[in-house]
Amino acid sequence: MQKINYKIVDNIDQIGQSQWDAVFGCIPESYNFFKALESSGFLEFRFYYLVMESANEIVLITPLFSADFNLDIAVEGWFSKFIKFLRKVFPRFLIIKTLFCGSPFGEYGVLGIKQGFKDDPGIISGLLQGIKDCGMRVNAPLTIFKDFLKQDTLFLDALIQKGYSKVESFPTVVLELNFTSFDDYLKSLNNSDRKYLQRKLKQAYSRGKIEVKVIQDASGEIDRIFQLYENTYRKGVTKFEHLTKDFFLQLSGDSNSRARFFLYYVDGRLAAFNLCFIYENLFIDKFVGFDYELSREFNLYFVSQAYNINWCLSNSLCYYYSGQTNYETKIRLGGKLVALYAYLKHKNMFFNFFLKLLIPLFKPDNFDQNLRQG
Repeated sequence: MQKINYKIVDNIDQIGQSQWDAVFGCIPESYNFFKALESSGFLEFRFYYLVMESANEIVLITPLFSADFNLDIAVEGWFSKFIKFLRKVFPRFLIIKTLFCGSPFGEYGVLGIKQGFKDDPGIISGLLQGIKDCGMRVNAPLTIFKDFLKQDTLFLDALIQKGYSKVESFPTVVLELNFTSFDDYLKSLNNSDRKYLQRKLKQAYSRGKIEVKVIQDASGEIDRIFQLYENTYRKGVTKFEHLTKDFFLQLSGDSNSRARFFLYYVDGRLAAFNLCFIYENLFIDKFVGFDYELSREFNLYFVSQAYNINWCLSNSLCYYYSGQTNYETKIRLGGKLVALYAYLKHKNMFFNFFLKLLIPLFKPDNFDQNLRQG
């Protein structure tokens, strides 16, 4: 068994793309995606990478980022009001500097492990020691492995023996596109949901001229795109990340990017956008922005969902990931919930015990009835 060493770097340029691709292969959030994150001037996040080597060969890369984390990020109702009241006296109540394993914008968490090393007992111990050292370096007492798929839990459940708590994250939503046409997709919906969508689309296209452009370089529209994004950010209840204009410019200017901008014009005015990622047979609807006055009048959310599905079918894509939140509508339109899991641990054993007691209160289905039904 070769000795496994690790190092922590704070710039992806210190890893090389060929080394990155050797452990990750082809993933939606690629080397260039993380490079764009680093260059975008985010105020909330600092990015790091844990790199593990055996015999001078990289065998594991873990993207990390540090940020203040509100443990009550999804809490609503009386509990939310109670927490806000307590913060008048204790401003950082349930707000903890945290080191995350994953990406703030990833559809799900990723660990890059070279083939044949996943079962090496040195991998987990080296991973945890490296993350512990990075947490000390950034003064983050809480560590969270963020939003991992069920198949990843076979590897990550080993964290439970190391004092981590396993929790359910908010799921993502996927629509399997096993349809021959958009009409075939419509037939897959139940009668009431099909009529609901058809009515929304008929209303939209009868009220004005709607045009859609799919482009990679959106630099000419970036000011309006960012304005629409800011509209949606301010309206959102759950806020974790706040994108920058530079982030949109970085993706728009990268000719190798998998990103595509879907722009929705109403009577010549840009009224909505989706920033999506095209990856092999996946379509990932990542970020959106709306002019809400026009959006409500022209049902642009439904227009965009229908257009995206139709575009996927025309381009032989098999899965449409529409992300977290707004579960009711996504389920009505045929989406299925995909479970995601997180692992968390506080370095203080007493606070870690307190977290274990809090975990049942923060289960996603406590705050969204559609998750209970799904």
